Parts: sequence; structure tokens; C-alpha cells
Amino acid sequence: MAYDFEQTHERILKSALSHFTEYGFSGASIRRICTDAGVTNGAFYAHFKSKEDLFAQLVEPVVNGLNELFTNENAPYQEIYSASDITKVLEQTFSSDRILIRYLYEHADIFRLLLAASSGTGYDDYCDRLAECEMESTMEFLDKCRPYIAHPENITAGVVKRMSFFMVSSVFDSFLNGMTEEETIHETCLSSSFCIAGMKQIMGL
Repeated sequence: MAYDFEQTHERILKSALSHFTEYGFSGASIRRICTDAGVTNGAFYAHFKSKEDLFAQLVEPVVNGLNELFTNENAPYQEIYSASDITKVLEQTFSSDRILIRYLYEHADIFRLLLAASSGTGYDDYCDRLAECEMESTMEFLDKCRPYIAHPENITAGVVKRMSFFMVSSVFDSFLNGMTEEETIHETCLSSSFCIAGMKQIMGL
């Protein structure tokens, strides 16, 4: 019985992924999702509270995985005791970007939903929310850098916000425009180098 429940659950999720991708969240219909999954509308509500709950169950495991990866990748960057520590961290930044990009492409179907088909859900500003997380993490790091840089007054929330949104949008734009994983990694490397050089300049390193 539990096996049948799991099979039905997975069929609905698989059908939903296809319909959300093709029609977007707003255009997808529970009835059509159920028809393609070979289940009744009644069976649907034994598994999901609503269409939004269905969307959330599709994307949340991947979102949570990215959040965990993001936290783990940023943790080592918080130990700053000198200007040389700052330079070392900045030079290592792209290695983390590469790991995050690989995760993006490993879960490409879900990220396409999040970025292009989530209007009407709680994820329709996902890119902006991720950029804000990047901004907060970067600001926390830069606050620890202030005692060791020549121009701490140049580290402002506005500067960090623009840089963070630029980096996140650069990755997602490349992804949504059909670039391969390696092409996105290459372009992100260039963008990262641009931001790192600018950050060193404004900090006086």
C-alpha cells in the first residue's frame, strides 16, 4: 500500500514538472496534471493540499540543497585576521561559484521552474531572494575586513547589493539563455574576476 502511494506521488510530481515547465504555474491545470499522471482529482488531494503545495514539493528539496551548499561554501570565508586573508578569500571565490553552478545544472529542470515558471507562487522572486542572501553573506564578510583595509568607507550596502545582484543574475541569465555548464562557468569566471578586481581597488588592497 505504501509503495502504491509513493508511486502515485511520483507520477503526479513527474506530470507536474512537465506541465509547469510548458505552461508555467499559472497556466498549468490540476485536472490535466492528474490526467497525464493517470490519477483522479480526488487522489491528487490525498497527496497535495493545492497546486502551490505541489509546486513547492517539487522545488523545495532542490532549494534547500542549494541553501545548504551555499552555507557550507561560505563558512570558511569568515575567518579574517589580516589583509592577506582577505586577498586569499577573494582569490578563492570562484571555486565556490563553480560548485554552485554545477549544482544548478545538475537540477536544471527545477531551476527552470524557479526562474521562468514560478509566477503566482511564493518563489516568483527567487532570483532576487538569492541575490539578497549573497548580499548579506558578502556584507558579513566585508564587515570583518574593515580593520584590515585602507578604505573601509567604500564598503557600502549599495555597492555590495549591486555586485551581488550582478553576479547572481549573470549566472542565471547564462543558464536561461541556453549556455552549457562550461560556458556558464567560463562567463562567471570572467564576471567574478571583474568583481574581485573592483573590490580590491575600492578596498585599497
